[in-house]
Amino acid sequence: MIAAENDFDQSNCRFIIRPNCSLTWRGTMLFYGGVSVVAMTIAIMFALKGIWLILPFAGIELIALGACLYITSCKASECEVVHIQQDIVRVERGRFRPHHQVEFLRAWARVDLKTHQQAWYPSRLTIRSMGKEVEVGARLNEEERLQLARELRQRLTF
Repeated sequence: MIAAENDFDQSNCRFIIRPNCSLTWRGTMLFYGGVSVVAMTIAIMFALKGIWLILPFAGIELIALGACLYITSCKASECEVVHIQQDIVRVERGRFRPHHQVEFLRAWARVDLKTHQQAWYPSRLTIRSMGKEVEVGARLNEEERLQLARELRQRLTF
């Protein structure tokens, strides 16, 4: 998902790039809670019938599911922000604040969309300048990546 913000004079803009995410954190917790209630109800019913060994395995399953959902939610909340200012192009990555930041001179920055020889591999969208290169939009689908490449090229030209 791409969100673009512009200043009034159109010289400064910002692209916020987030992966497509089907569930919010609250939705993920509701899903996990529902699965946990169903799994533990079944496990308790079997434990009352005398098959008590199901309880630790149900607990291990729920811990593994919770860990997987947490990791997936963390990855889904990461975003990239591309700032295009008067002289500088800055790419920031992070979850709640920028953890990684790369800056380029706007006059020398180029947008490069590389397609792979095999058709089923996704393309790579990079911003490069003076020997530095950073990939943006890796978690976007192909249409969104093409749209982002067009918009970045349009904004980088003076």
